[in-house]
Amino acid sequence: MQSVPHNKALAALAKALLVLLLATPAIIPLHSKQREGENRHLAAPPQRPSSVEEAFKYSAAFDAWANDNFNLRAALVRLNTKVRYRLFGQYPTAQVVQGREGRTFLTTSHPAAPPYAMVFSACGYQTEVNDIIDAHVKRLLSLSRERGIAANLLVVPSAPAVHVDQLPAWASALCHTATPPMQRWLAQQDIAPAVRQQVAYPLEPMRTASRETDLFPRTFFHWGGAGPRLTAEWTLRQFYGVEPSAATRYVSRKEWLPSDIGHLFPGVRRPSEVDVMDMAASQINFCYGAVCFDNPPAILKDFEVIRLRNPTAPRKRLVMITDSFGPPAAPWFARYYQETVLLNANTLYLVKQETEMEQIRQFVFADAANSDFIVLYHDATVHAARIQQDFSKLLPGF
Repeated sequence: MQSVPHNKALAALAKALLVLLLATPAIIPLHSKQREGENRHLAAPPQRPSSVEEAFKYSAAFDAWANDNFNLRAALVRLNTKVRYRLFGQYPTAQVVQGREGRTFLTTSHPAAPPYAMVFSACGYQTEVNDIIDAHVKRLLSLSRERGIAANLLVVPSAPAVHVDQLPAWASALCHTATPPMQRWLAQQDIAPAVRQQVAYPLEPMRTASRETDLFPRTFFHWGGAGPRLTAEWTLRQFYGVEPSAATRYVSRKEWLPSDIGHLFPGVRRPSEVDVMDMAASQINFCYGAVCFDNPPAILKDFEVIRLRNPTAPRKRLVMITDSFGPPAAPWFARYYQETVLLNANTLYLVKQETEMEQIRQFVFADAANSDFIVLYHDATVHAARIQQDFSKLLPGF
C-alpha cells in the first residue's frame, strides 16, 4: 500500500484554521442581536459560589450560560430553522404548525402551554368554558348599562375556528367533531333576546366569506383586510342598525407583509399578502400613542392607544376596548365614525395604583353619553377569563 506524503505545513495550517473557527465565538464580541429568535429566557451569567453547595452547581450553571451565549448561536438557530422547514415543512417550535393550503397556525401562546391549546380552545374540542362565558358576558353587559356605558361585545372567531378545513388533517378531523364555545353558548334557549343583540360572534358569516377570500393572512395569527372590514359591517348592522352603504369611501392596496409570528421561526421568511387601508387617500386621520390626546394621563404611555378621525362619517364617536385583534380592525370601524378611540387592554396589568386606574377610567369613559362602546376580544381572550380580569379594573364592582 502506497503511503500519502505528509505535508507538515499543510497539517499545521489546517489545525490552526480549526482552532480559529472554534474560537471565533469567543473572539467576536457578543451583540444583543444574537439573542433574537429565542422564544425563552436565556441562561444568566453564573454567580461566584459562596458555599460548597453552590460550588458544585457552578460548572453546570457556567455550561448553560456558555451554551446560550455562544456567539454563533443566532446564526445556527436560523440555519436549523431553514433546514427543518425546507426539508420537512416543520417549524422549530411546537407553538407554530404548518396547515394545509399554505396556512400557518399559532397553536399556543406560550411554549409551556399544552400542545394545540389555542387551536382546540377556538374550535371547542374538549373545551368547556360555558360557565365563564355566561357569567362574564352577562355581567359586562348589565354592569356597563348600569353605569351609563352600554357596551356591546364582539368576539372574533380566530383562524382555527374559521379556517378549520386548513388545519392539519388530524386536528381538522377532531375540530369537526366539536362546536366552538361561543356558538354553543349563544345556542342556549334561555339567552335573552337583548343579550343576543348585544353580543356578536360572526362565525358562520366568516366561514362563508373565507371560501372566497382570506380573512386571516395565511401566515398570520391576527386578522387583516377583508376579515375586519366585513366584520365591521356585520357587527355595526347588528348593534346599531348601521348599513354598510353609510360608510365613507376607502382606498386600499395589497402589500406583502412579514408574518406577525415570524419571531417564532427566525431564518424563514413567510410573508402574506394583506389588504392595507391607505389612510390618507381614505381621508382618515390616524394617530398612534398618548400624544394623540389632550392632557393624557401619564400612565397612558404604557398602553397601545389609537385615535382616528373621519369628519364626514355618519356617526359621532366610537370607543373600542380591545385585545391585540383591535388595532388591525380600528381603521375599518373608523369608516363609520367621526372619531374612533381604541385602548388595547393587554397592558392593564401594569396599572398598580388605584389613582392611575381611575385616570384610565376617566380617559376611556369621558364622553360615554355621546359614544358607542364595543369590546372586541378574540375567542381565546374570552375563554381565558379576560373579561373579568380587565373589567374588574375598568368597572369596579364587576
